[in-house]
Amino acid sequence: MSLSKPERHFLDELSCPICLQLFSEPVLLPCGHNFCVSCIEGVIEQESGRGRHACPECQSEYRGRAALQRSFKLCNIVEGYKASQGSGDSEVLCIMCLENPLPAVKTCLKCETSMCSLHLHLHTKKLSFQNHTLVGAILLSCPSRAQMMNQPQSQVPDPAELQSRLDSQMKEIAANLKTIELLLQNGEKTKAAVKATNSELKQKAVGLLDHMVELVKSYRSQVIELIDTEQSLSEESLQGSMHQVAEQQELLKATQLQAQSVLAEQDESVLAQKLAAIETPITEVLKQPLKEPCVAHSNPKSVCYSLQEKHTEFWTEEAKLQRALRALMIPSEVTFDPNTVHPSLLLSEDLRTVTYTTTKQMYPNHPERFSSFFQFLSSQSFTCGKHSWEVEAKDCDWAVGVCYKGVSRTGMASGLESSAVSWCLLWTNNMIWAYGQGKGTSLKKATHLTKVEVALNYETGTVSFHSIRDQRVHLHTFNTTFTEPVHLGFRIVSCRPKAQITVHL
Repeated sequence: MSLSKPERHFLDELSCPICLQLFSEPVLLPCGHNFCVSCIEGVIEQESGRGRHACPECQSEYRGRAALQRSFKLCNIVEGYKASQGSGDSEVLCIMCLENPLPAVKTCLKCETSMCSLHLHLHTKKLSFQNHTLVGAILLSCPSRAQMMNQPQSQVPDPAELQSRLDSQMKEIAANLKTIELLLQNGEKTKAAVKATNSELKQKAVGLLDHMVELVKSYRSQVIELIDTEQSLSEESLQGSMHQVAEQQELLKATQLQAQSVLAEQDESVLAQKLAAIETPITEVLKQPLKEPCVAHSNPKSVCYSLQEKHTEFWTEEAKLQRALRALMIPSEVTFDPNTVHPSLLLSEDLRTVTYTTTKQMYPNHPERFSSFFQFLSSQSFTCGKHSWEVEAKDCDWAVGVCYKGVSRTGMASGLESSAVSWCLLWTNNMIWAYGQGKGTSLKKATHLTKVEVALNYETGTVSFHSIRDQRVHLHTFNTTFTEPVHLGFRIVSCRPKAQITVHL
């Protein structure tokens, strides 16, 4: 009987490359090729005088008989193939069916599993099984479900034991279902809380955006009013000038009519009298210079100063609203306040890193700038909520914590560890200290502490510190009651070159 192409390929895969017969007690070489144990041992015997052994297929070297491994999986497949060929009327059953197994239609050589059409469909749907080799259903020498059903009764598990095991599994299922129900309930509560939080966030954001719109409208009205005021002055000036010209026009017209009336007189004596009478008034009218309508020019500098003042007011208020909106969307964002940085500290462009420098920086004088210690504060203050930051220090001893804005800027009391309005952690000389409102407590030795997490819960009044370099380790927690907004405070304690502090969200 002729074989199909897939069946011929399958038969070739089950044949030894040396004897070209079905494998007999197949063994596996390290390179992955299989041979009958007798065939490969014959090759090994022939190569014994060479001092080396090479795979007949790929010529990869191996260590003789010591490298041979019994290929149990291939042996099972070959035995199954022989059994299926030897009894054409024997039916191969699906070993995946729990009860009343159906006839198998295919066998997976990778899984060593014979499957009915239903389980074959489920098998082929899995992406991870796409490269598995499928052949016609064959009997495998490993125990099939039919073989297990034909086992002696003594090997079948006790029904009472199975019942007990099933009862235990049912209890576990019930417990899992109850746990899942609680998880779903908690999920619904969390969903409602998240929805409420998002709604509140949206409402606050819309409020700020509406304020921005009103600010733009107000700025627009003020600029238009300023322009209108300057224009009205010019218009009023021009209107007054044109009124004077119009009056002169009326006077000339009246004089003209009067002169025409005199010239119409027929009596010469009367004409002479009238001419003498109007000569002086006409002369006076003609002496008046003709006036040209003119406009009073506004002062451009005055207008520019007024515009600049309105512009500055607008952008100052706009910047406040932008910061408020950003704080609303990123409540834990932190940047360093340039007005507080000591002159010996160089501030990065992103305002999140400071580096010690021997060159004094030309920062403008400011009442909030630290002058006695290499310190600086965050631009942001916090009055509610939970926040967490990572602080990384390089090549320096350091102090970090929270404080009120009123911390001193000069003198010994301005140090974070000395201030009565500060709660900080100090690492110096390989020792960790906790300082709360000027009172210090030594915690423990730490030879290398460069990354610290600072966690603030304003409502509960807690400030916690954790080391996060290799693993998260609790260092200290302050418990207090905050009465003012708090800022993050930082200090570089040692003056080493490249000493640096960076904050991360």
